Amino acid sequence: MAPIPVYWDGEGEDVEDPECYIIGGFHPIILGDVLTAHCPPRQYRILHKLGRGAYATVWLAETLHLPSQRYVALKVCAANADSEHELKIFRHIPHDDSPHVIQLLDSFSVQGPNGSHAIFVHDVVGKPTALMRSLTRNFHFGNVGVGLPTLNDHPIADIFDEVGSPACTIVLPRNQPPTPQTLPAYLVPPISIIDILTMWDPTLHETHLQAEILDLGSAVLVGDQSRPFCTLTRICAPELVFEVAAHSIKPPPTRAGDVWSFACTVYELVLGKPLFGGPCVLPNASLLGRIATFCGEIPPSWRNYWNSREELRGLDISQEVADKGWESRLESLAIKKQ
Repeated sequence: MAPIPVYWDGEGEDVEDPECYIIGGFHPIILGDVLTAHCPPRQYRILHKLGRGAYATVWLAETLHLPSQRYVALKVCAANADSEHELKIFRHIPHDDSPHVIQLLDSFSVQGPNGSHAIFVHDVVGKPTALMRSLTRNFHFGNVGVGLPTLNDHPIADIFDEVGSPACTIVLPRNQPPTPQTLPAYLVPPISIIDILTMWDPTLHETHLQAEILDLGSAVLVGDQSRPFCTLTRICAPELVFEVAAHSIKPPPTRAGDVWSFACTVYELVLGKPLFGGPCVLPNASLLGRIATFCGEIPPSWRNYWNSREELRGLDISQEVADKGWESRLESLAIKKQ
């Protein structure tokens, strides 16, 4: 089904593309909607938007079926999302042993005009971008959040007083569509709960904050060879980048590759800059060249590919060059630290 043309597409605003609301796409939601699960009955009322991704929107909601108010985050998946895979991952992880993975509190599905949508219910976590900028220079990890244990101490009226009236983008089709119900009445930009809590308590960043991984949609169980890796290029293990660059193959992830990605992530967290990448996404061949320069050698299995690439053949790859590169990197970090 083709997207429905609208007068205002929200370009320049922090909202999703209206073209996401088609058969198989996002579920249209407006503030105040109540999403209901059955057996046993549970109800969640939509209060505001928290964010969005390629395959889901995320909403701040309150529980209506519990004796006392509790805030939750509802991840409303697109109808064509591989929600069963993510649910399988969550059910595989023992929460008591994984405090840094967000807990799945509830899951159910709703039927809407665009299809059947899986709903994942989580505690509300804050995107730590603003908070971490007071601690590091450049923090941006969309799938990491921090727990907000004090959120339920505040009534929703206090939160709304801080954020004010939503700056909605009206969704008005240019022509009367055959299925207008596939679109929401308006698009809502997200609010930052952690920014609000930080305004109320400027010492929040000094308390013990627990980091939590938010999104397991791309996670893979160890030993599962059926799914290709899905990792940011700048932190991807070189052997995986090589397979993509040389053979146009995306192999399954490996534990060794996870160790590499973890180390690159820690480097970026601590120092505020990528280990091998830069402000722009590097082509795969250029990234391999940078990695080899800092490692001081070229694996024998890469040699044919290396010699076939003009931008790689002329690189000086040696342990001496690698040592000088690391010395220069460490010196620049020491200067910035001063």
